[in-house]
Amino acid sequence: MAKKDMDALLGNILGSAIIRPQDKCEESKQESNQIEKPVNNNTPESPDAPWKHFSFICSIELANKVQAIAHKEGFTIRAFMEYVMRQGITAYEAKHGKVKKIKVKNIVDVM
Repeated sequence: MAKKDMDALLGNILGSAIIRPQDKCEESKQESNQIEKPVNNNTPESPDAPWKHFSFICSIELANKVQAIAHKEGFTIRAFMEYVMRQGITAYEAKHGKVKKIKVKNIVDVM
């Protein structure tokens, strides 16, 4: 129920780029066939950890609204922000193509 409410809330922000729960289930079934080894979620310090600490500064108004929505709907701020960022990235990729990892150069190669 909360996901449907969140989809409706974000529908006004993102328009047609929103991912519906049924779409996500179909993608998960396809991806589950490709998983080779389980990922350890318990040790964020390990190099194989699926999470990375990411922080940013935003307006007090946005922070208060995110906190209020998460509290009202009963999920964490992290879960809400991850959902919103995924929706935004999906919208971006629909318009500009798949995002690729940035290649990092060695300083020796540059200097």
